[in-house]
Amino acid sequence: MRSEDIARDAVLAVLMIVSAVLLTSEWLSIYNNFNLTVVFFAFLFTLSLGALIISLVIRMQNLMEELESAKRIISMSSVEMEERIDARLREYLGDLEDRIESLERRIYK
Repeated sequence: MRSEDIARDAVLAVLMIVSAVLLTSEWLSIYNNFNLTVVFFAFLFTLSLGALIISLVIRMQNLMEELESAKRIISMSSVEMEERIDARLREYLGDLEDRIESLERRIYK
C-alpha cells in the first residue's frame, strides 16, 4: 500500500471520527442531556469502524498482490509445461516419422 493511500485513508478515518463525536455531542445537547460516556463510545465505535475498513482495504490489496504473483507463477509454469510437451511431441513425432520412412522404403523396394 502506498504511503499516499495510507495518508488519505487516515485523514478520512480522522474526519469520520471527528464528525461522529461532533454529531453525537450536538444531538445530545439538543435534548439538554449531554453525556460524555455516550460521546466517548461514539468515538470508540467510529474509531474501530475506521480501523476495520482500513484493515479490509490492506487485506484486499495483499490478496490482489498474491493473486498477481500466482498468476505470474502459473503463466511461467504453463510456458515451461508447453515447452516440455512440445519437446516430447517432437521426439515421438521424429520417431514416428522414422518408422513411416522405413515402412515406405520397404514398400517401394
